[in-house]
Amino acid sequence: MGALSSARAAALDVVCEVRRRRGRVRDILRCSGEVEALDPRDRALTTRLAVGAVRASGTLDGIVRSHVTRGHLEPRLADALRVSTFEILFLDTPAQVSVSQGVSLAASVAPRARGLANAILRRVAAEDLPRIGEARERLQALVSLENDQHIEGVEPTGKYGLSDGRFSSAGASEPSSALVADISLAGCLPQWLAEEVVASLGPALGASLALRALEPPAATVAVNPSLGEGLSLEALSAAALDESPLPWPGAYRLGRQAGLARSGLVRAAKVLPCDLAAQVVAWTAASCACGTADRPARLLEVGQGRATKTILMAGAAQSWARTLDICSVELEESKVRLACERLRAAAVADRCKSFALDATSLSDDDMPMPLQEPFDVVFVDAPCSGSGTLRRHPEIAWSLSRDAVRHAGSLPALQLEILAAAASRVAPGGELLYSTCSILVSEDVEVVQAFLNSEKGSDFRLASVTDAPIASGLRPEEADLLGHMVSADGMFRSSRGTLFGIDCDGHFLARLVRTGGTEP
Repeated sequence: MGALSSARAAALDVVCEVRRRRGRVRDILRCSGEVEALDPRDRALTTRLAVGAVRASGTLDGIVRSHVTRGHLEPRLADALRVSTFEILFLDTPAQVSVSQGVSLAASVAPRARGLANAILRRVAAEDLPRIGEARERLQALVSLENDQHIEGVEPTGKYGLSDGRFSSAGASEPSSALVADISLAGCLPQWLAEEVVASLGPALGASLALRALEPPAATVAVNPSLGEGLSLEALSAAALDESPLPWPGAYRLGRQAGLARSGLVRAAKVLPCDLAAQVVAWTAASCACGTADRPARLLEVGQGRATKTILMAGAAQSWARTLDICSVELEESKVRLACERLRAAAVADRCKSFALDATSLSDDDMPMPLQEPFDVVFVDAPCSGSGTLRRHPEIAWSLSRDAVRHAGSLPALQLEILAAAASRVAPGGELLYSTCSILVSEDVEVVQAFLNSEKGSDFRLASVTDAPIASGLRPEEADLLGHMVSADGMFRSSRGTLFGIDCDGHFLARLVRTGGTEP
């Protein structure tokens, strides 16, 4: 039996620290001196194991428990078995090597458990690995048929007992229990979340999500157009990160992500780490505010976060030689301070103002002076479950509550309240944009529908994202990317892009045009 590798030992230390501190695995990885001391190849393996063990924790723990006949596992031993089970099931390591290393990993924290760990991990390799392989084959067949037919929602017969016909975006048909079980197992999702995914995306998109659920997210960045795309791109190339252009203005994928933090490009705001779909949302939002040199457009951003989209929107307007004044609100003072620092670094602070404000109060009369005048565009980047970013934020899947995201649950209720309050700041003829990084219809389509059916939504109509002003200026490949992500109802759902080979997070955007009413 070979010596325990330092990469696996470091991964276990990180997973143990996540459990003890209830921290975020990527934050702990970033701050770990042990991980930093590894060579690049071992550091990559440590990251893959630690992130995967956290992302798939519920599924892995269930599998391990199914092979324990009596008693319970000490927490550090359970952590070790979770890391090793992930490697056996989801990495390409030969089973003999992963089992051997797993036994050594378990023995490093519980020497007397060597025999137990050997028995458990051998059963995982013999029984659970084929079971997951079979589930993935069934899901891949479903996705392949969808791709062959080029029609969203047409289901094969015989695989999952699904009836023929279309699945609506809201999941009008009940998903089969076999399909949900396969998505839950292969995608390492709680069963209730697998059910919601299928109901929200349909079987083929749900299957596609499950098949790539444990893959690392794409390392995607945007160059800051406000600093000059040429200069930012030159600096990016000099950092030797093996960048390649994506079919969207200023978007690049990195072949080597490890050196990005050390390059100083992010700190200087020359490059912004940002998912491709999020970049599409930001540029589309900016295009809906049509300012001129004589009359600057006004855009209100609700939910500024770290100001990444703020910087992109300001830069997009500048690249079009338009004048765009942005006011942003964020609930927490600390986030506002961080956003202001980034805006200064990005050279857009003169066009952007940030306020610490509860977005549900936007309809009140006592707003700060810059927020009292109506806005051409109000862009609501709503707080959400983050279910579209599970690969980037691995803690989400097993910490979400079904009650929080169900129809009329706490999150959809808050989202609707914010959307209604924000609507009061839209000028007649202006636009209200609603965005989330969720793939669940309860937070997306149903919130939009509930708003349109309300008294405050009666002055608005739904407009297609493909008709947004940005569409007319896109190159063919950029227009294709946007078109792949917009469904028949005109709403943007980037998860659709997975069927066309587009690797991005799950973002949502709806355009609502104000057709009536008076000045706020």
